[in-house]
Amino acid sequence: MNISLQLNQDPTGLVPGQVIDGVAEWDLEDAPKRAALRLFWYTDGRGTQDVGVVEELALPTTHRNGKGTFRFTIPTLPYSFQGQLITLKWAIELVFNKGKQVERLDLIVSPWVEQVKLQKVD
Repeated sequence: MNISLQLNQDPTGLVPGQVIDGVAEWDLEDAPKRAALRLFWYTDGRGTQDVGVVEELALPTTHRNGKGTFRFTIPTLPYSFQGQLITLKWAIELVFNKGKQVERLDLIVSPWVEQVKLQKVD
């Protein structure tokens, strides 16, 4: 099994509103029943995890292997940030068979082209 995602831009320097594109490629043991590529953000840290799927593309599932291009537009909000209690991350994920086979590419989205670091105010 081989699953890969490649982005034509630097995944750590994306700005809101930017169009991103890349290539998804897979070689599985069997043809998948379901396949999707999604752009989303999620929180990590204390409390309940939140997830926001911005866009999802269905992929053909007739063959066990394939290759295709994708294109997404990053929305204006939310920005990637890292705080003491919670972190918000962006990612593109290639998912087969309801999450049994997954490849994820982490992204950083910020108007300052770097992750916002929240600090405690005294």
